[in-house]
Amino acid sequence: MATKPIASSVTSLIDNKKRKTAHVAILPKIISQTVATVPADRKRRKIGVGEKVNLTFNLGSANWTATGGTLSVASGSTTRFTSPDRASVVKITAIDTSGEQDEITFTVIEPSGVLMERANGTGIWHIQSIPSVGIRTSIYIQPADVSFENIKIVEGDCPGVVTGYLVGTPLDGIAHGFHGAGNKVGVGPVVSGKGSKVLANDTAQSGHCNFGLPYSDGTFLWAIPWSFSVSSGGDKQFAIVNQNFKIDSAGAMDVLKAGANGHAALADATSNY
Repeated sequence: MATKPIASSVTSLIDNKKRKTAHVAILPKIISQTVATVPADRKRRKIGVGEKVNLTFNLGSANWTATGGTLSVASGSTTRFTSPDRASVVKITAIDTSGEQDEITFTVIEPSGVLMERANGTGIWHIQSIPSVGIRTSIYIQPADVSFENIKIVEGDCPGVVTGYLVGTPLDGIAHGFHGAGNKVGVGPVVSGKGSKVLANDTAQSGHCNFGLPYSDGTFLWAIPWSFSVSSGGDKQFAIVNQNFKIDSAGAMDVLKAGANGHAALADATSNY
C-alpha cells in the first residue's frame, strides 16, 4: 500500500491551519477605561454624574455617537465620554467605514449621601466653663463605588430647631444661611470605602451656649439641604444632612454631623480644632 510522504503530510497540516486561521475574524469591540483610578474596577459600566471614561474602538477609526453626555471627538479610534449631570442610561455606538460596529451602555448615578469624620489631627473646640463644642470634619460624597470628582456641592439654608434649654435663645430659629450656606466646593478623588472626598473641611460649632443657670437638657438641629452640580448645570438636592447639638443639665455638650461627633464637658480645658 502506498504511503504519503511525511513531508507532504506536514505541509498539508500547515496549509489547513493557515486556512482556518485566515477565517478567524476580529470582532468589533469598544474598550472602556475610567479616567478615575479609584474605584479599582476601571472597566465598570456604573459611573457617577460628570465622570469621564476613555473609549477605544479596536478596529481603528470609527464614528462615535452617544445618547447622552458628551464625547470629546465624534470620529477617530479613541474618544473621551463625559457622563451627563443627571441619572440616566447612556448608550454609545462606534461604527467604522466598513459597517463594523459595537455599542456600550453606561448607568449614570447621582450622589445619594454624605459621610463625615473628624479631620485627621484635629481636636475639639471648647471654651472652659462655658457650654460649647465644635469639630472640624473631612467630607465624603457617597456612594463610594463611582467617582464624583467632577461635581461641586453646596449647603443650603434652613432654620434652627430647638428644644428644652435652648428654646427662646438666639439659637431658636437661627438661619443656616449666614453660617456657610451657599458656598460651592469642588470634589476630589474617591477614598476607598468612604466616597469622593470634598476639597474642603466642614466646621460644626455650637458657639457659646451659656444662656443662664440652671442648665438643663436641650437640643439644636439644622436639617441642612445639600445639592450638587456638574460644570455649568443647575443644582439638584441629593441629601439632608443633620447638624445636631445637645446640652445636658451639667452643661456638657455634644455635636453630631453625618457620622462625625465630639463631646466637651463644662470643666474641660479650653481647646481648639
